[in-house]
Amino acid sequence: MTVRILSATDVRSIFTPRLALESQREAFTRLGAGEAVQPPRLLVPGPDESVSFCYSSRIAPDGPAVSKFGSVNPANAARGLGAVHSVITVLDAETGAPRAIINGDSVTGLRTSAATTLAMQQVAPDARNVLVVGTGAQARAHLDAFAVTHPSADLWVFGRNPAAASEIAAEHGATVRADLEEAVRTTDIVVLCTSSLTPVIEDAWVTDGTTVASVGSFAPDRVELPPSLLSRSTVVVDYRPSALTDSGPVVEAVASGSVDPDRITDLGSLLTGNAALDRSPADVLTYLSVGVGVQDAAAAAVILAAAEERDAGSRADLG
Repeated sequence: MTVRILSATDVRSIFTPRLALESQREAFTRLGAGEAVQPPRLLVPGPDESVSFCYSSRIAPDGPAVSKFGSVNPANAARGLGAVHSVITVLDAETGAPRAIINGDSVTGLRTSAATTLAMQQVAPDARNVLVVGTGAQARAHLDAFAVTHPSADLWVFGRNPAAASEIAAEHGATVRADLEEAVRTTDIVVLCTSSLTPVIEDAWVTDGTTVASVGSFAPDRVELPPSLLSRSTVVVDYRPSALTDSGPVVEAVASGSVDPDRITDLGSLLTGNAALDRSPADVLTYLSVGVGVQDAAAAAVILAAAEERDAGSRADLG
């Protein structure tokens, strides 16, 4: 039983932001068309506000089963470690035998940011500026992804650590914004890349016509934007079934009755034309991303195809 093992370096050599974007377009188009096999995500709470997760999917009923297992550990910042760690396993479509083991962190950053920018292409294609809040791996990946989908937009960065914000801005040709409220009030797109349990922006800061994307509200207790914002927004999510149970702001807004779940649109429906947005220039729009397994399945498919063509990575015998 020989398995191909792909490190983060192997993945980065193959999985460019542009290739990631196309993989996510396929993932959400198939999801919207009902072609993907997408069971619910599994969450396992842990100590110190950590949570482990398992995403599994098939991009098509006859496609390989793909599973990503990992964790989010906010306390890792004090240890000098990244908050997210994961590994992706790919099984052979016919035999079910393990076919590949892929570094999940490198895939997650690119597939998540690609999904966000794919959504922004649908809802805010003409944005003049983009504010990324955060200085971690997701913030960096989102700046790279917006350079592909919104090449003419000015990129702004805000971080609680000024030195980290300056570093990430210099690496990505972005501008540091020191005043978060002012930045939110004057940008076209706000992207929240944190794992905060409480809102990092205020409802009153979001002006007419702004689009706000939340990447860190991936669990019921993660609420990085105020749920009250959803009550005055057009609400779009990556995948409606998971958002209704796992996205903190969505869960709170629906439970309070301020948002009708039937008025929530998901990305797959927009891509397939099964839904359309009736958004005026003054309407606020919020996009919330929980993440779904089909994203990893689509990413793994293109990564593994390229790796086998190049004979990238290493091989291990698990027999």
